Amino acid sequence: MGTVGLDWQFSGVGNFSGRGGSDLLLRNSNTGGLEVYDIANNQITNAAFLGAVGLDWQFSGVGNFSGVAGETDLLLRNVNTGGLEVYNINNNQLTGAAFIGTVGLDWQFAGVAAVRGAGTSDLVLRNVTTGVFEAYNIANNQIIGAASLGKVGLEWQVGGFAADPAPAATAQLVQAMAAFGGGGAADGFNVAALGADASQQAFLTQPHA
Repeated sequence: MGTVGLDWQFSGVGNFSGRGGSDLLLRNSNTGGLEVYDIANNQITNAAFLGAVGLDWQFSGVGNFSGVAGETDLLLRNVNTGGLEVYNINNNQLTGAAFIGTVGLDWQFAGVAAVRGAGTSDLVLRNVTTGVFEAYNIANNQIIGAASLGKVGLEWQVGGFAADPAPAATAQLVQAMAAFGGGGAADGFNVAALGADASQQAFLTQPHA
């Protein structure tokens, strides 16, 4: 399909054009610039520059966080504060942004999957100290709920997520493991109040035992 400079790094695949295809989002590691490549019939059909975001904001997944049908949005996280920002993308343009809250830096990105139910885009983080997984339900650019998925020993790393296509099924965490470990809630879980530009709904995020 062509060649792109090595300073452009992968930042997800989704329907950024609004045409129902699978488009490629890249980010420049030097400038923070975001570039969408529309792909159809195994060819790049168009490219669009979305703008630049500071390098202290790192990729934390893509999904339909806005609730707009067919839309794929970008989630970034601040490496210094743990803040989460959603960028809505449609027609190869940034159409909106929302700050959805802050999570302690001991919780790291594990994936985005339909954990809550079919068709949802939920953020999964993992505590680097305890191995606990926490799912954050996102809809309408807000955190609407959270739940612990359990704890796995830190020697086990995330292999990915798999979704059962059956309508009533939810996503399952793919993990090569003997069994989930026991244990209670993670210590030191940090939850901050939402920013002024965000919904006033607080995180529902104290991890469960």
